[in-house]
Formats: sequence, C-alpha cells, structure tokens
Amino acid sequence: MNIEELEKQRIKLRDTYTILIVIAIIGSILIIAFTKMPEFIIFYIMIVLLIGGLITAKSKSKYLSDFKKYFVNSALQNKFTDLKYMPTQGMPYQTIASTRMMYMGDRYHSNDYISGKYKDIAFAQADVHIEEKRETRDSDGHTRTYYVTLFRGRWMIFDFNKTFKADLQVCQKGFGNNKAGGLFSKDVFHKVKMESEVFNKSFNIYAQSEHEAFYILTPSLMEKIMKLDQMNSGKLLLCFINNRLHIGLYDGKDSFEHAPIWKKIDPEQTKSKIAADINQITMFIDELDLDNDLFRKEV
Repeated sequence: MNIEELEKQRIKLRDTYTILIVIAIIGSILIIAFTKMPEFIIFYIMIVLLIGGLITAKSKSKYLSDFKKYFVNSALQNKFTDLKYMPTQGMPYQTIASTRMMYMGDRYHSNDYISGKYKDIAFAQADVHIEEKRETRDSDGHTRTYYVTLFRGRWMIFDFNKTFKADLQVCQKGFGNNKAGGLFSKDVFHKVKMESEVFNKSFNIYAQSEHEAFYILTPSLMEKIMKLDQMNSGKLLLCFINNRLHIGLYDGKDSFEHAPIWKKIDPEQTKSKIAADINQITMFIDELDLDNDLFRKEV
C-alpha cells in the first residue's frame, strides 16, 4: 500500500458518492415535476441512501482500513512499544462501567482501541460515545424516541506508580454525568475540599478516604492537572482506581479519523493531525510525570 493506491481508492469512493447524489437530486426533481407529491421525496432519498450504503460499504471499509494502516499504525509504531492497535474495536463497556464512576446511559459505542507503552508506562485508550435514550410525547399522544450524548471523547487508562488504598474521583465542573457526586452512597464517597481554592473552583473531588485524597492529590499534582486542563479543549474526569488512572476527556471529538473523502489526501497535513492525536496520549504521561521513579509501585 502506498499513497497513490490510497488516493485511487478515495477517488473511486468519491465518484460513487457523487453519482448517488446526482441520482437523488434528479429523482427528487422528477417526483416534484410529474407526481406533485413532494412527500415521496423523503422516502425516495431514504431508499437511495440505503442502496448507496450497501453499494459503498465494502469499498469504504477497505479505504478506512488501508488509510489507518498507512498513516495511523505506522505513526503509533514510531511512538509506542508493545503496541496493539485495533481501529474497529473499542474500550470494553465493562472496563468503564466497573469503575462505578461514570453513568453509562443506554447506548454505548467505542472504536480505535490502542494499547502499548510510552516511557515504560502501560496505557490503553479508545474513542467512546455514551448516549441516553429519551422520549417525548406530542399533543396527539405520539411518542418520539431520541438519544442525547452523555459522553463523547477519549477514555484513557494509565498505570499509576503511586500506591493508594482507596478510590478517588476528580471531576472538572461542567463535565457532567459522573456518578460519584450524585449516585454514590454518601457513606462510600465523600466530597472533599482541597487546600487549593483555585483547584476547588475548577474541580469537584470525591473520595472514599479524605486521607487518601490528600495523599494522592499533592499540590504538585493539582498544578499539573490544571495545566492539562489548559492544554485540552474538553472537560476532564480523573478516576484513581486500583493503582490505575482512568481519564475521560469529553471534547466531542473522534481521534485518528480519515481525511475527507471529497478532498485530495494531503500527507503532511494528515501526519500532523495524527501526531496531534498521539500527543493527547503522551501529554498525560509527560505532564503528570507518571514515569517518575519516586512514585514506583512497591513490589
């Protein structure tokens, strides 16, 4: 696989989409002109989309797979050791649910699973989308079902080299849908105020043990978390569980996405975007200093 072959796949896929759009437009015009029943247009377009999806499914899947093999996998291999990259697989539902720190809603989707090591620190990450089912009823009694997003972004897990005895959650205000603040029993998790008023203004802290909260959240670590907040556009949720650090980055984005079908592939721009996505993994290890020997787990 090379860039020329990848570009040929993109052009073929683009041309197929173009033909389908033209068919949809011409068909809609004919429906209006000869049937005078514009309500059929929506049904017609749905049929075209369905047929188009079936026609392009295989070629689109191959293009996405080859794109990620060519650009993403090679970039990841240059940065991480012990790499495992599975674009079509995601973070297992139970991995997040078992933390008991995130409301899991009614619909869960995850992909672009990555695991490996950076600076000898093991990590895993994936794109995650969690939605909640809701219903409304109009004045005629008709029910409409729809879904609202509870979380969309990255879920990352890092080895944490500081041993602790109780779980802790640090939730940035505005994150929403974390469970520790409202759904946990008050005798299990307690809201804790840190000595830093600046930190308290931006984050809510819930801990099983106040002593452990102060042990884990040192002044230095709190400064680093606030710096990470400035470096990221989304809201942060940090869960310290079983000597591992779970981080939810709610930024409404998908990582390692393919270049637009309608635009010629720009290798340098694509590599730059992928490098930025990779940096969102490494920055947490770098900024939190997770490889610091002072925090090595007791053997």
